[in-house]
Amino acid sequence: MNSVLIYTEASSNRLTYTFDLLLTELLGLSYELTHDKDFFLREQRPKFSYAKTSVGDELFFQSVKLLFELNVHHQPILFCEHGNLKGFYGTPGNAIMPFDLFASAFFMVSRYEEYLPSKKDKYDRYRGSQSMICKSGFLEKPMINMYALELKRLLSERFPELVFKKNTYRYLPTFDIDMAYAYLHKSTKRTIGGLVRAFLFSELREVRDRIAVLMHRKKDPYDTFDYIFQILNRHRLPSIFFFLLGNESRFDKNISPRVEVFRKLVKDIAQKTATGIHLSFRSHKASQIESDEIARLEEITGQRTLRNRYHYLRFHISGSYLRLIEKEIYEDYSMGYAARAGFRAGICTPFHYFSLKTNEVTPLVIYPIAFMDTTFVHYNRENAEESLERIRTIISNVKAVDGLLVGLWHNSSLSNQREWKGWTHVFETVALEAAPNSPEHV
Repeated sequence: MNSVLIYTEASSNRLTYTFDLLLTELLGLSYELTHDKDFFLREQRPKFSYAKTSVGDELFFQSVKLLFELNVHHQPILFCEHGNLKGFYGTPGNAIMPFDLFASAFFMVSRYEEYLPSKKDKYDRYRGSQSMICKSGFLEKPMINMYALELKRLLSERFPELVFKKNTYRYLPTFDIDMAYAYLHKSTKRTIGGLVRAFLFSELREVRDRIAVLMHRKKDPYDTFDYIFQILNRHRLPSIFFFLLGNESRFDKNISPRVEVFRKLVKDIAQKTATGIHLSFRSHKASQIESDEIARLEEITGQRTLRNRYHYLRFHISGSYLRLIEKEIYEDYSMGYAARAGFRAGICTPFHYFSLKTNEVTPLVIYPIAFMDTTFVHYNRENAEESLERIRTIISNVKAVDGLLVGLWHNSSLSNQREWKGWTHVFETVALEAAPNSPEHV
């Protein structure tokens, strides 16, 4: 049997979305809702209640108002712990849990707090330091997946006949191609400007390297694509490459999509693995820019563009995702913080975007990022070994819940130069230890 009956005092889109996520997507259970107490009491099948008060002596989860509301407002957060679980809506009754697990899950996965007024960072992004997950100290733990395991335990104890879904751990390395080449295939202006700048700052080694690469005596340091595929193939790992194709700006400095060598690179990679658009810095508020960049990728690859990641992870939860849906982009890989590793939405499983603006579930599936290479180097100032240990902790946390580990890498970070010295070792070690067939995966 894999079905449960649930008594609730009312229903809502938020409620069914949360039950669909925790019960159906993560545990493989179907469910039936009832608001009839007598019917609920008569039924002898697996069941529980989610209400203000219990109906009888059933498995009872006490509810707060969140899943039955329609508006968005500052929430009365009451932080609570239960074993290794943490939640935001403490409940005073005789429930099996001391906090509303379902409301806490919805608060996290909907990114409820990002719809409220907040102070943005210098790039107009929501600050991770403001999130309740960060303040509560569990950003690197996929708490919603842990909730699902606790639900499974509680239901199994009461109803041993229930059959649950067997989830499978996976690792998906993804790559942002912000700048395919460090020195080659740029305009004359950018090439000369780079040389002059390196000379003025007395970076003589860079001057020599630039000249050697431009004269084809040395490989471009960002041309790490053969190496990346060598490691991916060795461990039989899937991958997705996101290409930045926006017009040149202060924050968008990739090779021009008109350059034939770059176009060939994109085409070749699209023949080997999945690709997506890396929408540019200014795109998250500009519908036409998005359309133009999507069209460029489709023209180069001859394929429909299905996936996106926003450059700089710069998006607004209330509007950016709805515009992706308008463009028929149904997978997004931007759900993470640039300055912090971990699970921005509290989950390491793909989930449907629920819009609090329309109060509806949407067809857009969000793939949460677990870590990004530049987080450790540019934001946290950690060396390669320190970064590897942090990533190992996250790998362990995802394996413990049989989730999906999405890593974000850049071709440029595998140049093994300057601040990236030692990062090929990090990349190879993560590929080995995070791979599902790894001896470390028990």
